[in-house]
Amino acid sequence: MKNLKKTLSKPSLLAASLVGLSLTVFSQSSMAEPHPGKVLHDDADCMKCHTAKPYNPQKSDSWPKLVKTVQFCNDNLNAGMFEDEIEQLADYLNETYYHHPK
Repeated sequence: MKNLKKTLSKPSLLAASLVGLSLTVFSQSSMAEPHPGKVLHDDADCMKCHTAKPYNPQKSDSWPKLVKTVQFCNDNLNAGMFEDEIEQLADYLNETYYHHPK
């Protein structure tokens, strides 16, 4: 171990430490839970209706309209989502497709 310390310079040790830290952060982020809205999206089978052009930014051109659109789908499909779940699903769609300011 003493020989290893002598052969590695401080910049090499720093670089090795940063690589190790990067791998740790990457592995933690890749194992993170999916967005709760994605789970709702998958459970509600949204793609059953939204097939040809799944998410059209022209139809929901603002955050409030996007939330209303999700509410509309929830009501028409009797998906049974609560208000907080509608918000989570809209947030997932916004982060993934629309990027509207809130």
